[in-house]
Amino acid sequence: MKSKFYTEQKHKETMNLADLLEGSINRMCVTADMDELRRLLMNSMCSLSELYIVNRKKLKERFSQNDF
Repeated sequence: MKSKFYTEQKHKETMNLADLLEGSINRMCVTADMDELRRLLMNSMCSLSELYIVNRKKLKERFSQNDF
């Protein structure tokens, strides 16, 4: 049997990443440093991409379980 991708640990990691992304967005609204703003943008885009990938895998896993 294939191991489950979206475990409780993966859920915790995903929620932590979402919280960090929210913090980065909030920081973007208050920074006065152009370099920091650029870094925050890059980190936020990477985090958002990672969240998308994890949730896409979660949905694929859910759909494949419904096939049985």
